[in-house]
Amino acid sequence: MELKLGANIAALRKAKGMTQEQLAAALGISPPAVSKWETNASYPDITLLWPLARALDTNVDMLLNYEKTLSNSEAEQKINDILTLARTKDWQTAESILQNLLHQYPASIPLKYHGAGVYAAFQAVCPDASMEERGAWNQRRKELLQAVHASGSTEFWQSAAIALAVMALTEDDLDKAEKLLLELPRLSGDPTIIWMELHLRRGERDQAVATLQKRLLHLTQQMQTCMVCLLDEKLGFPLETSMEINRVIQQFESLFFHRTQLSGIMQVELFRRYGQTRQMIESLCDYLDGLNESSPPPNEILFPSTSAQTAHQETNKQLRQIIYLAIQQARQNNEHLSDPRLCAAMEKLKDNFQG
Repeated sequence: MELKLGANIAALRKAKGMTQEQLAAALGISPPAVSKWETNASYPDITLLWPLARALDTNVDMLLNYEKTLSNSEAEQKINDILTLARTKDWQTAESILQNLLHQYPASIPLKYHGAGVYAAFQAVCPDASMEERGAWNQRRKELLQAVHASGSTEFWQSAAIALAVMALTEDDLDKAEKLLLELPRLSGDPTIIWMELHLRRGERDQAVATLQKRLLHLTQQMQTCMVCLLDEKLGFPLETSMEINRVIQQFESLFFHRTQLSGIMQVELFRRYGQTRQMIESLCDYLDGLNESSPPPNEILFPSTSAQTAHQETNKQLRQIIYLAIQQARQNNEHLSDPRLCAAMEKLKDNFQG
């Protein structure tokens, strides 16, 4: 059996966030020695195997034979369990479990990619976290995305590059964002129809339908996102134009998703942006009342029922919790948000997402 000690050392070291210099210092050796181990130019002395394993939070057996990884579906299941735990307010335990998984499966690119998403989710579901904790989450997310991007994984590197570009923009590192965006392939032909035809010629009618449904769901979500981005305050549209754009978004959502979501909260935001407080409160109450009602799933004829409905329900639950926390925070600084109708709607909303 081929010994993959060098790759194992590198994977475990990176999973711990250690540099070659830090690992060398922990073992009392030179950094070039670690570099030679990781490139298989040489191997550690046998007397260093136990200290090396301890420094990497593993054991000698795993160090010498490490091949453990996770498939994408296995990683998604573990990540979903972690997110469920985080939403019950026990995010410290959730983060500890995630860290243990990353140490246990340092070669799993799917786990790194989905783990980065967990740190992004922490920002939304953990409102009581300190600025230091939020900064640490952001840094860990970046490190995981950088590892995924560096891996060249055909399944995940493009998504990692996009996420890193967004983070670079947030940090005002425009050159870094541009470099990452230039790595992405330019728009090319869509093979969806070819896949459909392939499945049909094989007699795989259900797979042909599922292929079209998945692509349609992806495209509609992209269109919804692009239209919402037209409402960005920096684009400088007047209120009338912004409201017309939002009406189109509402029609689009009603057509494909059976009910409005983003357009409702964007209307609240537009009234807030233009200082129309009374209309903002009315729109917010109407929106909250709508959220508190039973929400139909996306159009089951057009979209894959299981994945779309699961995503729809989970998005609704997250959206309700995020909106509730945001309004609660805003009410502390805005006396207009003490309107009795708003207070009643907030109580219903709280019962809805906690139930």
